[in-house]
Amino acid sequence: MTVAHAQGLAAKLRSGRILLGGHRGNADECPENTLASFRSAIELGVDVIELDVHRSEDGALPVIHDHLLDRTTDGSGLVRDYSMAELKRFDAGSWKDPRFKGERIPSLDEVLTVAKGRVGVAIEIKNLPLPYAGIEDAVVRAVRDTGMTHDVVVISFDHRSIRRIAELDPEILTGVLEASRPVDILRVMDDAGADVFCPHWASIEPETAAELHAAGKLIGVWTVDDVFSLTWSKALPADAIYTNKPREIRP
Repeated sequence: MTVAHAQGLAAKLRSGRILLGGHRGNADECPENTLASFRSAIELGVDVIELDVHRSEDGALPVIHDHLLDRTTDGSGLVRDYSMAELKRFDAGSWKDPRFKGERIPSLDEVLTVAKGRVGVAIEIKNLPLPYAGIEDAVVRAVRDTGMTHDVVVISFDHRSIRRIAELDPEILTGVLEASRPVDILRVMDDAGADVFCPHWASIEPETAAELHAAGKLIGVWTVDDVFSLTWSKALPADAIYTNKPREIRP
């Protein structure tokens, strides 16, 4: 662990207290991945907000979960086919509740600015199944430009992206997402140059958690939305849990 990591999010993850992460902000009560959702999660006292990032036609970094606009906006089609200015014209709030009408798709730098000095940020690069050339370089630039290098963790199911982030800036904390337990979990982590293992809560057990912790790795589990998954995550123990319900779930 570098000195810089010791002063930032990594130190908090190693503190012995399980951190609370807002998955897409406060997605239970607000339209996911919007500034309203992130602000709500921060107000509820989360330690980290998690978001998903794509790349627009003009190279910007829109924060939205799906490759398609259809589910969470009044737009249609692929995110990558629009410029950031065009994406900003879509309503990203009304689908959740009329009171959120007018919420827009934020850019990564906007969310980082909101979070700075308040919470850490877990940035998921959505590079599968549609790849975005150069997205890792763009994410690193955004993180550096907002002065958040030591307060973010960059994660992805595309472990090649994580390896690229680690190469571009070793000071940035990185994590690999997995929906199942790899045969050789430490090999997967080492191949990606990752600091954090990020599995679904039901695909990891205390023995694997002990193996990871013994190797100096961190654990952040998703998506913990009920008493059973919370109890299991605490028993591991995880270093962070990510929930859609930050008002109800407390580690």
